[in-house]
Amino acid sequence: MHLITNNLNNLNLNRRTYVGFGDENTPDHVPLPDHVPLPDHVPFCPSSNFATKLHDIPRYLFRVYSDTSAGENDSQWMKSPDALKNNLTDIFTRDASTIAVTLNEHLRWSKKKSNGDPFISWTTSLLFAIQHAIFKHKKEQAELNTIYLCIIDTTEFPDGVFVKELDLIEEFHDKVPDKDSPYNWKKRGLSSLHELRNKKHRTYSGVYNFGEYLSQGQTNINARSCTVPCDKIINNHLFAIMPQFRLEMEDNTPSLAEAVIKLREPYYHIMEQGAINNSEFAAAKAIALEFKAGWSLPVLANLLALNPRTTRDSANIDLIWEHFSDKEKYNLSSKCTNVVANVDIPEVLRFGDIIQDINKDYYAKSAAVLVRSMRETTDIVRRFIRDSKSNGGRKMLSTGNLADYLPTVNRHVLPLIQSLGTLSKIIQDLKEDKT
Repeated sequence: MHLITNNLNNLNLNRRTYVGFGDENTPDHVPLPDHVPLPDHVPFCPSSNFATKLHDIPRYLFRVYSDTSAGENDSQWMKSPDALKNNLTDIFTRDASTIAVTLNEHLRWSKKKSNGDPFISWTTSLLFAIQHAIFKHKKEQAELNTIYLCIIDTTEFPDGVFVKELDLIEEFHDKVPDKDSPYNWKKRGLSSLHELRNKKHRTYSGVYNFGEYLSQGQTNINARSCTVPCDKIINNHLFAIMPQFRLEMEDNTPSLAEAVIKLREPYYHIMEQGAINNSEFAAAKAIALEFKAGWSLPVLANLLALNPRTTRDSANIDLIWEHFSDKEKYNLSSKCTNVVANVDIPEVLRFGDIIQDINKDYYAKSAAVLVRSMRETTDIVRRFIRDSKSNGGRKMLSTGNLADYLPTVNRHVLPLIQSLGTLSKIIQDLKEDKT
């Protein structure tokens, strides 16, 4: 279930208004009047069946940025290069051929942009995000404390703010005739990029899929995100969880795509992996606690998913139960945490498994508490009725009319009935988790 706190209607802006924030003849780059409020986000508004693809979005997305990142990025706003020019036009209102070229240049990290850039990149993979930070650290010679990792909760945004990269590629790959392309579209266009995303590595088992998602224009992330400098993440705690990252830091050669595929290789040989130990859990928790309350648990689950495990370690689930509140565990439960993954992004698939583990453990323990409460309530009602029938009980009650005490009985019985309903709901949820 997605919890949407901002409704698009509250903006009082229709689809046409996003085109330069005026009529259709207004140039997109015209500065906005002072009285026109900037929108918190610019939703994708396709008019085709593509709209159905905007609903299946991961709950948690990551973005890594530094001073050299495109646009403007901080803990309050993510703004694309187009947004800095006051162009917040929905791409589905623009020329499809132009957007196809623009999308291709954005996804290929082209330095020279033919028609600007309305896109902001995110990833559902913490593995990719961390390696991206290491890449920036080496490529830009930037200190880790000047590189930031942001995690957002997409359920706090209206539908349509985020879209899967692969879905946009499929939508626009055939929109550019070769004669209109600034380069050989067949070899360097979106179709070849789509093939690359599904291409198996020549040495390793993985493919070039990094779980990328996009927003457009600008995105207000205030109160819907948490941002931490990367020196709080990439340190000895991380190396204890995944020693391969230490090797990446020690290697001076910047690598991103190739490094991520190499880091994923253990997932495809999972029988070689052992269960996580307490010291690794402690290291993951130390990093997770660098994030604000409410964000620590999803970050911890993502960190634990960085390395595959053959068996569920119940001791670590018990540690999660010990260190996090019921509200945090329920909030992370699979009923409201959508995970979009397949074998191509195995670290995210494992994150989903961990969520399921936390979810089932939470429900099992909650069910046990309810059963114990029901037994206690049943015992109270039974003793009340028994004592009421005895002479001593009647004398204690000072009346012979038991009907006078039905409200007292009901006060105990009604919570019991409510508990039964709650338990029935939990059992149903567990059954759905198995399907």
